[in-house]
Amino acid sequence: MIQIRQLSKLFKNGKEDLLVLDNVDLTIDRSDIFGIIGMSGAGKSTLVRCINLLEEPTSGEIIVDGTCVFRELAGEESVRLTGAELLAFRRRIGMIFQSPNLLMQRSVERNIAFPLEIAGVEKTKMQSRVAELMKLVGLSDKARNFPSQLSGGQRQRVSIARAMATMPSVLLCDEPTSALDTLITNQILDLLWDINQEFHTTIVMITHEMEIVKRICNKVAVIDRTKIVDTGEIGQVLLNSSVEITRRLLDGNRSERGNYGIF
Repeated sequence: MIQIRQLSKLFKNGKEDLLVLDNVDLTIDRSDIFGIIGMSGAGKSTLVRCINLLEEPTSGEIIVDGTCVFRELAGEESVRLTGAELLAFRRRIGMIFQSPNLLMQRSVERNIAFPLEIAGVEKTKMQSRVAELMKLVGLSDKARNFPSQLSGGQRQRVSIARAMATMPSVLLCDEPTSALDTLITNQILDLLWDINQEFHTTIVMITHEMEIVKRICNKVAVIDRTKIVDTGEIGQVLLNSSVEITRRLLDGNRSERGNYGIF
């Protein structure tokens, strides 16, 4: 479903350039729940934002569902989706953030309908789709409520429904449970699992918590200081990894994590 080759991202920051991703190779198969884990500043959020081109890579190649969406490699033809092609591609890629980022002046049903409105979906079809999504996330009784009337977990459920509105083939999740308590976190993870099982949606889960990876993911990649240093089936990585950063994450060593980084 997702193939990443020799991907690098360099942020230009005045006189000093900042390398955030360095020659990353990664393959994510269709219907995977694929975890990308690392400490703050390792590059994991930048990596997931490159997949849907919210961040444009500096070099490398990204292929999603058979379509090359970015290529900048020596000796190969350059590719960059722009305009209508980029918009159409992004409709196939849902994204959930740490903060739900709901439109506060819109009700639950109108928040979920928003991407369908942008896509020009006919009203009757849109209403039917919104009703299905509210049932999926367990919020049918909250259709007319506004975000200010919802709990944190309910707001995140709305954001998941909104991300699924256009039936994306890939769902990118950037620390979607980090602001939630353990009970609500488990409920959100159960919902994402159900989505994967029912719709075969490929899910990419960015997290700094190994417990989340163990709870929901079938495969995992560990990113450390701009590079992928460990990857494989979840059982293989958990039981057999000799990579130091993986062992530290498994041991639950939080002493060096600090606050969330911007990457």
